Amino acid sequence: MGRIEKFGLYLTLFLMGLFLVFIFFSTHGIRDYRQLNRQKASVSAQIDIVKQENQRIENQILRLKQDIEYIRHLAKHEQGMAAPDELIFKQKNK
Repeated sequence: MGRIEKFGLYLTLFLMGLFLVFIFFSTHGIRDYRQLNRQKASVSAQIDIVKQENQRIENQILRLKQDIEYIRHLAKHEQGMAAPDELIFKQKNK
């Protein structure tokens, strides 16, 4: 192998190494790509949680519009209300 061929080989290897370093560590390189994928997964998980909460709220709204027994249950247990024929006994603190 001649001197020029060796120089060409070393120059090619150097440029390829420089190119690989650039691919990994540049602002739009593989490192940033992996970080963006992690952020995407995190945001997707948050979206799924919000979708489930929205579905739960939509179901509750539908029940409040249509289910009188559910309304009575909420009034009785969450608001402390009673039907006209019910008595409420509260224990006094000592």
